[in-house]
Amino acid sequence: MDLLGDIGQADQLTSTRTENKVLQAKVKELTVRVHELKAENEALKAEVELYRKDYASSRISSSVGDEGGGESKEALVDDGADDFVTSGNGLYPSDPAVTLPHIHATANPLCCTLHPDDSLLATGGADSNLKLCRWGSALAPGDASSVKAVDESIIIPCGAPIICCAFAQVNRGRGLPVVAAGCMDGSVKLAYCGLEMDAPKEGRLRILKSDLENGDGIKHGKYVKTICWSPSEPILASASADGTVQLTSVGSVDSEASTVSLKVVQSMHFDGAVESMCFVNNGNIFCCYVRGTSYLSYFDLKDGCKQSKMSLNGGAAGNGCFDEHVSFAILSLLPSPNGEYLAAATDSSRNFIMKTGTDRIVRNLYGHKNDGFSNPKIAWSSNGQYLYGNSQDENCVYVWDIASASIVKRLDKSDGGHSGFVRDIYSSRSTDTVASVSFDKAAKIWLRDM
Repeated sequence: MDLLGDIGQADQLTSTRTENKVLQAKVKELTVRVHELKAENEALKAEVELYRKDYASSRISSSVGDEGGGESKEALVDDGADDFVTSGNGLYPSDPAVTLPHIHATANPLCCTLHPDDSLLATGGADSNLKLCRWGSALAPGDASSVKAVDESIIIPCGAPIICCAFAQVNRGRGLPVVAAGCMDGSVKLAYCGLEMDAPKEGRLRILKSDLENGDGIKHGKYVKTICWSPSEPILASASADGTVQLTSVGSVDSEASTVSLKVVQSMHFDGAVESMCFVNNGNIFCCYVRGTSYLSYFDLKDGCKQSKMSLNGGAAGNGCFDEHVSFAILSLLPSPNGEYLAAATDSSRNFIMKTGTDRIVRNLYGHKNDGFSNPKIAWSSNGQYLYGNSQDENCVYVWDIASASIVKRLDKSDGGHSGFVRDIYSSRSTDTVASVSFDKAAKIWLRDM
């Protein structure tokens, strides 16, 4: 009986293995088909965008004809022939000059930014700490210099994981010694980052308390999506998943008392979450994208926050060609160094460049992958000729030449890049310096090859 039982079990095992091989072959076949369908889907999306553009142009041309040949503001459609005519000069940061290992110990870093003079790197982590690191010391000879730079970083506890961070910008040669951190609990922490980095030494003493009546500082109902500073005034914009945006004027800082003067300039309330935002026109215009909408909203801060909308499908809101459907969300929005263009990173494996204040898309950038579950990030090169971006399926940073809309470099592990998903990218506004953080627990500083 035992022999017959063993034979039966062996036959069953052989049958199971055969069935398993058949299933594995089927899985491989279906995987190939899935990749084919994804490629076809991207091609169809691009074709749909072209049809929308053609439709918008035909409607505008028709409206001009109805007016007897007169030129309206909407009719002056620029075909973009003068935008990014020549390819980039090949000068952009691609050398991983500094690697700061375990910048947040065993926790993942979630965001990064550079001080306006590039001397300080700020990173926010899942460990609820904001870290200020003088990354330049890691350029010293020896492998231990990077570890020492991390060990000497200032650790500022913020009480909740930090989703985004940003230094106040320099205005008329004067800088506000403040770095802001947007947190998972809906708060925005302001911390002192003056030149005297050794005083106060303890990081928690650098958190600045508000002089507002409630003393709570900036607080939203849900987690903070993004923050940004005006380039011309000490005004901080913070946006939340609860659909609110708050513009806060940040005044004088008392580093000894650890206090800061705050004044709410404007509060905005939207039906959906504000996913991305920026200041344009030298800080006079506030621009944002709200999830579920098909346009960018521009608010004139010098004219009572008067709102205008520019379609992401062609045409201004209110015109006959305005299409309310959109197949993507803009999760990162950045003005170019000269302010004439906006770069947008979407959740549909597409980045694009728009003319600021218009509906005109001048370049579409493809070749990476970011869907609705991703965290797309972008950064301009300081010369405005290249765009950096991440991809959810590869542990690398892509570099696009904007003029040709082609990928010219993939900064991956073979180039000394990250070995984990790239969570955030930041580019200096004044020098050829790019910072990145990754789920490999490291922060990197990319410099231009000399």
